[in-house]
Amino acid sequence: MNKVIGAAAILLMAGSAAVAKTPAHAAKTHAPLKVVMKCPVLGAKIASVKDAAGFSDYKGTRYYFCCGGCKGQFDKNPAMYVAKLNKASTPSKMHK
Repeated sequence: MNKVIGAAAILLMAGSAAVAKTPAHAAKTHAPLKVVMKCPVLGAKIASVKDAAGFSDYKGTRYYFCCGGCKGQFDKNPAMYVAKLNKASTPSKMHK
């Protein structure tokens, strides 16, 4: 009986040592991504995640696409398409 308890104690200590060696970055939780349901390439609205042809994550935001071609284009130059999408969603000022 003492051998069983001793073996269990050794296993518990070994498990604790393994946990202690886990890298600090592995324990971090990631903030939830913002979600954009408008294709950043063609501007098409995406009705739901199921209807999207894919997604890419860029700078904390998940962008969904209307087709696979758009995903490929976005992945080549995401900064350009994000700027285009932001410009299109900014209300323009009316001139008198």
